[in-house]
Amino acid sequence: MNLVKVPLLMAVALALGACATTIPDHLARPADPNARVPAVAYRSVTAGAASFRPTEPKDWRELNRQVGPKS
Repeated sequence: MNLVKVPLLMAVALALGACATTIPDHLARPADPNARVPAVAYRSVTAGAASFRPTEPKDWRELNRQVGPKS
């Protein structure tokens, strides 16, 4: 019974894969210099990173009050 399901599932997957959208030109023809490609934009590698620089010591009692349960 299981030996019948595997080829059937593979055939269904292959048929559905054939219905996929077309491949973009920049992937289908990588050596074509006239193929349209997505625009190149600069993004900093540290954009959105949090700073973890050392800071001055803070009062531990006040920090405990901030994170402790509210009464």
